[in-house]
Parts: sequence; structure tokens; C-alpha cells
Amino acid sequence: MFKTENLLLDSCERNLSFRFESTSFLKNNEYESDFATSLSGIGVMLKPTLEYYLNYNTRLNVGFFGTKFSGVNHFTNLIPIYQIHHKIIPGLELVFGSLYGNLNHGLSEPFYRFDLYYTNNIEYGLQLLHKSKYTESDVWLNWEKFIFEGDPFQEEFTVGNHTKLNFIKTKGIDIKGDLQVLLFHKGGEIDTYAGPAIYIFNGAYGLDLTLKTKHINYSLKPKLFWYQGLRLPNNPKSENYQPYNNGKGLMVSSDVDHKFMNFEFGYWKGEKFLSSKGESLFMSVSESSPNFHQANRKIFYSKLRLKRYLSDNLKLELRGNLYVDLKNDVLPDYSFGLYFIANELFFLKKLEDSRVK
Repeated sequence: MFKTENLLLDSCERNLSFRFESTSFLKNNEYESDFATSLSGIGVMLKPTLEYYLNYNTRLNVGFFGTKFSGVNHFTNLIPIYQIHHKIIPGLELVFGSLYGNLNHGLSEPFYRFDLYYTNNIEYGLQLLHKSKYTESDVWLNWEKFIFEGDPFQEEFTVGNHTKLNFIKTKGIDIKGDLQVLLFHKGGEIDTYAGPAIYIFNGAYGLDLTLKTKHINYSLKPKLFWYQGLRLPNNPKSENYQPYNNGKGLMVSSDVDHKFMNFEFGYWKGEKFLSSKGESLFMSVSESSPNFHQANRKIFYSKLRLKRYLSDNLKLELRGNLYVDLKNDVLPDYSFGLYFIANELFFLKKLEDSRVK
């Protein structure tokens, strides 16, 4: 529902259109845990762009992205959007500039926190998208912080891959392999920052088992996770300090999916686990301070989504999440959100071919 990936259409050569994407949101996190901080916000994200097909396999999008929170009299961020999307061969597409990022990558929650959808939505870099009968893959480079010579801070980027393998696909059963890899780098050679370059590596693999009926799909998704930190400083006073250099995790989840409703529940067991952008409730280190940590974490969680499709391009969704810490004597953490999502394309005109023949 939150995905915005738009694959190329062969019939749109030299079409000029206006695309309007927006998400109005209300999100409230009530977290009692010492591992994550609460968050509340009401606002809207806007992404208007002009969309032009240079030819049948190359599309250009230019516009801007902005986030406006209620109670703030200005955009908290305003980012130019430039994206060129090219079909290299059938089944393989290249994206330069603004990526199909955030929730489009389809990462598990220990690797990607849902709140980043509206707090850090835009990703810039390079992306390869592959889709065939047996494989679907997303490979990307998200360059998060660029440095010039003499800057007092380090560059930051993330390299990722999410690949799904179709083992069995019938009318009633889907069995897919699921592989997720992330590498976060913080370093550089031309800055003046005195600390070392660091790397945080995460990987996961598992299965997606789905039983399909006429109206409802039932899924079971067991996955193993691992974490490896490289060149992390040992001094707790260092900026990039983390108490653990390696760890692992296990997640087993199941969901019931209907056109208008989705219910998911699952179990997480983590041992010294960290990731650069994962949901803090699953981490072994506190979001606010690396000096507060717990090697072993056990979480039971459940999620309910109510969905209403007002049209093909206009959707309303209500979400509620509950997280129960099985290791610590604390009240359950919970969150709820309401989202109104639009993604509409308005055709403007078909431009004439100005090339000399």
C-alpha cells in the first residue's frame, strides 16, 4: 500500500504527465521500553513531479518532496527530486537519482523501521531492479551524507539487496526464498574527522510460505538474521561506539491477509543484535544511548491493518501495533497510525519528435 515503484510502460513514448503523490499521516508511538523513544506527529508528505518518457524505455521525473508537520509553520524538509529510470533489457531496469526507496525495498522490521517512511523518506543514489519468472531483486546504493575535502564529519552510505526466489508458485500455494543484505558505511578519506571508518553488516534469509484462497491469504515467514560490526571503537565515549560487534536473531511471523484487512503476529529472539535502520524495539542496544544494552531480547508482537480503497490511486489505512517485551517487566509498547495516500498520474500532452529525420 505504501509502495510507489512505477515500472516503465512501453506505450508512453514522449508522453508528458504530472504525477502527484501524497501521504497524510497521524502516527503515535507509546513506548515504555528503554530501547526506543516515543514519537507523535500529524502531517503530510507531498511529492509532485513532472514525468516525461524520453523514449519507450527511458523516463525522467523532476519535482520536489516536502514534509509538513501540523504545529510547524514551514516544511521540515524540502528536497529536489530528479530521477531517470531506464530499461536496460526486459526484466532489468536502472534508476539514477531519487530511488524507489524506504518501504519499496520490502525489508523486515529488524532491518527497516516503519517510521523512517515519513521521517527520512527520500533516498538518492543508484538502483537496479530485476523481475523474472523465478526471481525478483532490488539492489541499491543510498548515499546518505556526502563530504567535501576538509569537512569535519564522515560520509555515510548504505548498500542493500533484497531478493526473492520463486520456488513454487501455483494457484493455491506460493513458496519463496527470501534473502536480505545491508551494509552501512561511515567513513571517508578527505574529511578531518579523527575517528576510524566503520561498517555495520546485516543479513537475513528465510522462507515465505503462503496458502491462497478466494478471499484470504495465510502466510508463515520464518527468518534468521545476523549482524557484524567492523572497526567499531571500544571506547564508550566514542561517537560510533557499540557494545557488541556481532549478533544474531530469529523471527517467526504469520499473517492473515484480506483485501480490507491484514493481521500479523510474530516472535522475535535477538542476541546482541544491531542494525543501522531497524526498529529500535528489536535491538539489543538503546536508541538513545549505546551504554544501555541487553544482550538477549525476546519480543512478541501483533499488528492490525484496516484498509479501504477509495479508488485505484486513493487509499486509507488504519494501523495498530503491539509489542510485548518477554524479558523485562515493563508495560507493552504500542503504536497506532492513520494514513491517507494518493498517487495519481495526470496526462498533459504527447510531445512531438523534434529530431531531424
